Amino acid sequence: MENLLKEYDILVGEAHKTVFSNENDIYQDGTLPMYRDKDGTLWAMSGHTHAGHIGMFKGTCFDDLREVYPIHTNFKTGRAGEAFNGVKYPEGIKSRGSIWPMGLYICPNTHRFFVFFHNETGWNGQDSGYVVQGKGDGEPDFRHIGLMYSDDEGRNWNFSRWVLTAEQVCFSKYYNPDGVNVIGQSDDRCVTLGSGDFTLFVNEKDGFMYLLYNIITIDPQSGAGERCDLYMARSRIREDGVVGDFVKYYNGSFCEAGNLGKESPVVEYAWHARIVYFDSLKAYVMTSTNVKRGLNPITEFVADYAEFRTGTDLLHWSEPVNIPYEGENGYFGNHYISLVSDSKQLSVNELSGNGSALLCHNATDLMKYPLTFCKKSPEERARA
Repeated sequence: MENLLKEYDILVGEAHKTVFSNENDIYQDGTLPMYRDKDGTLWAMSGHTHAGHIGMFKGTCFDDLREVYPIHTNFKTGRAGEAFNGVKYPEGIKSRGSIWPMGLYICPNTHRFFVFFHNETGWNGQDSGYVVQGKGDGEPDFRHIGLMYSDDEGRNWNFSRWVLTAEQVCFSKYYNPDGVNVIGQSDDRCVTLGSGDFTLFVNEKDGFMYLLYNIITIDPQSGAGERCDLYMARSRIREDGVVGDFVKYYNGSFCEAGNLGKESPVVEYAWHARIVYFDSLKAYVMTSTNVKRGLNPITEFVADYAEFRTGTDLLHWSEPVNIPYEGENGYFGNHYISLVSDSKQLSVNELSGNGSALLCHNATDLMKYPLTFCKKSPEERARA
């Protein structure tokens, strides 16, 4: 499939610092969750629970977003058995660790806020954290996606449930954290680290919300990352104040359960993908970060430069294009990238004309880069 962005030169403007910065006690780690409510207010949430704080932001467009208050969770995070109201992961393991908000949706009729969050077993477990080889903190650990909701515009949050779990269970044969009567992953050559590292795409065009999530595969002996692919699950958009269950894409259709169901990759070797509908192209644009092929240290196997794909549906994507740029990799990007409109009216999932790219790394300042899309002449396209 031809990449429609090949018809454009994409010019990168000067970087601008945003309010999502460490000096404001915000340590953004992932793409920024945003949503425009039915009244036209743009909302965003930034931060995570084991560095700085999580804040709610509001404005009319990205450039005038300002923090209105820090959030409060009516449930604990951290130690297994106490965190998330004691609700276990679907595999039967006690849930633990932090929350990383990565997807925001606001019901148009009830004004209930929903946030989908990333969770890992090796971060902020308060002496109950575990990784592939045993008890401890850090990487490589296991991921899930959870859901929480707020009825006061994001001030206070209640835990709802775990909405997405990989087919493979969240521990290996090397360590069963709770001694449950479940068989851990037993392959000596590869272990998958669960469903997470995601974005949310609320698609008004087809009536579904999509979780675009990653599964990382590692070598359990060395701990090195081997691959990282993009998967999808979807749930029908509801407008009555609840969120339904998610169904995973598998073997050509959305047909498997969100928790513990089978899954097929939609795009291989793509980290933290995000989708917008680009009106100028009459197509979807996916931004993601390049993943290195082969075994690489788990902290280095994401190459930290952006890839841009186009598609006329959400399942079939072109080969990627990159933007040449001065820097370490020779291409534009960072660990996390998303496209955002400067509009005061458009949905956060829509781009018309020029826009901006939001870039950050793990818990770094979020930087904004204006992007200009210049259509090539027929002569320029022929030379390319």
